[in-house]
Amino acid sequence: MRAIGRQLAAALAVACAAAAAETTALPHPDAAAWEPLTFRSVSRHTLYTPLAEGGGVRAEADCAASALVLPLEQVDLGRTPVLHWRWRVDRPLAIADERSRQGDDFAARVYVMFRFDPEHASLYARARQHIGSRLYGSELPGSAVNFVWTSREEPGALWTNPHADESRMIALARGDASGWRDEAVDVVAAYRRAFRRDPPGALALGIMTDSDNACQHAVARYAGFHFTGGQE
Repeated sequence: MRAIGRQLAAALAVACAAAAAETTALPHPDAAAWEPLTFRSVSRHTLYTPLAEGGGVRAEADCAASALVLPLEQVDLGRTPVLHWRWRVDRPLAIADERSRQGDDFAARVYVMFRFDPEHASLYARARQHIGSRLYGSELPGSAVNFVWTSREEPGALWTNPHADESRMIALARGDASGWRDEAVDVVAAYRRAFRRDPPGALALGIMTDSDNACQHAVARYAGFHFTGGQE
């Protein structure tokens, strides 16, 4: 019996290692697969330029906001729930209250958008989704989790975005940085923490450096995005 137990434990360890090793590669954020996303209410847009060393982008927002978005149809969060990336902030913001509408600016933001889930949506939200999809000709996200580089909020802090009830903010880093930071976030666990339910399918990945509400100047860099089955 002990031998069988040891064999079973070894088999489980091999299976867990194989799952953790599974990787879904993503295009670098300087690739054409990442599409610009602008907002009607914001006239000045963030400038995204490829890094000289390749494989990443530099983002500069001077009283501006816009994003780069990558569709995630190829990502199965059940198999590869952990999102990895590298980022750094070269010029941080100084925001007094990042939970307010006037303070909803972040020197660096990485966010995952999820498919609309009618089971957990109000009648108004379902109608808005239907109309929006018809107007824009594509599926609109139903919810989102934002991983942000903050001015004041403590790492680990969680709050609802002041502009969107179905968007949650999670602080990962704060203030100045001396170089690149490597991140690894279990997106499924983050969604469960934020919404207290399992996530629907992933729709898109976004990056954004924005400073339009406070009209400040921020600079950040992003690189190395991929999903895995576990921590590397």
